[in-house]
Amino acid sequence: MEPFKLGYLKSFLKGSGLTPEHCISNLKEWEPRIRNCYAESISLESDAFLKMILIDAGFIIELFLRYYDVGNWVERDPSILKPSLADDVAHDLILLENQLPFFVLKGLFNLAIADFMTTDMPSFLELTFNYFVDLNSQKLQPDGVSLRHFTDLLRVFYLPPSERLPERSEIGNILDHLYTAGELVEAGLRFKVDKTKKCLLELQYDKGVLTMPCLNVSDRTEFHLRNIIAFEQDHYPFKAYITDYLKVLDFLIHTDKDVDLLVQKGIIITLLDDKREVATMINCLGSNLIQANMNSEYLSICKVLNDFYNKPINKWKAGFIHDYFNNDYFNTPVKKVTSVAAIILLILTLVQTICSVLSLL
Repeated sequence: MEPFKLGYLKSFLKGSGLTPEHCISNLKEWEPRIRNCYAESISLESDAFLKMILIDAGFIIELFLRYYDVGNWVERDPSILKPSLADDVAHDLILLENQLPFFVLKGLFNLAIADFMTTDMPSFLELTFNYFVDLNSQKLQPDGVSLRHFTDLLRVFYLPPSERLPERSEIGNILDHLYTAGELVEAGLRFKVDKTKKCLLELQYDKGVLTMPCLNVSDRTEFHLRNIIAFEQDHYPFKAYITDYLKVLDFLIHTDKDVDLLVQKGIIITLLDDKREVATMINCLGSNLIQANMNSEYLSICKVLNDFYNKPINKWKAGFIHDYFNNDYFNTPVKKVTSVAAIILLILTLVQTICSVLSLL
């Protein structure tokens, strides 16, 4: 990618009229702040470090400008529309370990357009939203959004608007148990997909029905969620909303049978070949997570779900279905029909016996 990046940097400098020296001079002023953005100390000496920052920043800004005006770049830069290259670049830009501070990109962009500012000139935040438009399933607008970097933006795309963010529980109050999707269905709970909601996190329970938005699972899903969770663990330990969602999903899904149930309800749509892959992915993402507190709405919903399962009649129903319809002996339609017929016969016999006793009274 280095020659590719240098070519884009050269185009960025030429289009803006900036010189490398001018850019480095500004970066020099921001250097202490830039270095403080990284968890580990960077051993590169100043000139090498700032050169690396300039190459990456110039490449990203030029890339975003070309995507904003993509129609005029198709012939001059056909590589911009090559799916494999475009996907790889977008993939790398989301990686938490690859992040440049957003203020650096925004600062260099503002420096570049200082002499070309017009009313229709997009901000760098607008360019960023345009580039990552495919990830913005909620169609959020950039107004009022403040970012640390692109992984932070990916997290924003998953969150509901700030006015709908649930309250957080007290420190240490987290979810320690929830029955699986299969167990809850055996107890009589119904799962329902809400196709109107684009925010994954908005779960609702009402009168024995748990409503969940649709989760599309592809080979990119684990990558996106893992980076967001790693970011939340470090920077949003008391507001880890995506981590909360994954924890609930981890409790609901233990095996491919739980996945299959949610797929049948339309809550999960997967492009993976094997549903066991989905279960493994969710369980791996949900393991070894450190939570300081939790979304209060989730805690309330999960308590209701556990209480629903533990009602004597629902618990008996779940145990009966599990013991007599989910074991190996009753694993064929014929045997299940036979079992149902036997149960009906038993009930009719009991009714007949009661009627006979009542007739004698």
